[in-house]
Amino acid sequence: MKHYAGLDLSMESTQVCIVDDNGRKVVSEKVESSPEAIAMMLERYGPIERAVIETGRMSPAICLGLRELGVPVVCIDARQAHQSLKAMKANKTDPHDAAGLAQLARTGFYKEVHVKSPAAQGLSGILCERPVTVIR
Repeated sequence: MKHYAGLDLSMESTQVCIVDDNGRKVVSEKVESSPEAIAMMLERYGPIERAVIETGRMSPAICLGLRELGVPVVCIDARQAHQSLKAMKANKTDPHDAAGLAQLARTGFYKEVHVKSPAAQGLSGILCERPVTVIR
């Protein structure tokens, strides 16, 4: 049986929800917000077909870290995910968001976004910095 995961990231902890291919919830629990802790939790429940996270400040680091650990993770557009979750009429809580993201992972109803490498993120930060011109 295939499993799909939704990850609702925050600074301290991540709410993880895993559903099966019929959409039934297998488990929902909170883990530390690190790729290693999330990957260990996902491994306990068998191979994951796909995990989904929303774009945000922590998404690049977590997404790239999970990919390095062999977790098939997809980063999706947060605005589209918000609209989809709002349509599900769930209360705005971490467990409900994770469950909604797991359902999006299962159905494939999302728009994947590209996650830049750390080198590209650093270069982007340098290029966006504006030089100060002094006029005398």
